[in-house]
Amino acid sequence: MIKFVEVKKINDFNPLQNKASIRYELREVWINPATILQIKDDGAMKYNLSQGYLPDQLDERQQFSHIQYGTGNNITALTVVGDPEAITEKIHRSAHRVLLKG
Repeated sequence: MIKFVEVKKINDFNPLQNKASIRYELREVWINPATILQIKDDGAMKYNLSQGYLPDQLDERQQFSHIQYGTGNNITALTVVGDPEAITEKIHRSAHRVLLKG
């Protein structure tokens, strides 16, 4: 399992004002690298960062990746912090770990 930092979109609805608002928060997620199907750059999230919609903890130079993972008919997509090359390198590093039994 590999730990990533997800950018989670939260939709808030205020029934008294009949208005919806969107906010983003960061959270840790663990993904099995064997289930990752696709990794690509997420330019829309980069735009959201430049407009100030994302949490203040992120630097303006930060890159984002869109990951699709799952098996069979159960496919999930999420946006994580990091460019696709860094995410791919992180996956390959975890694949080279060997469990020692003694």
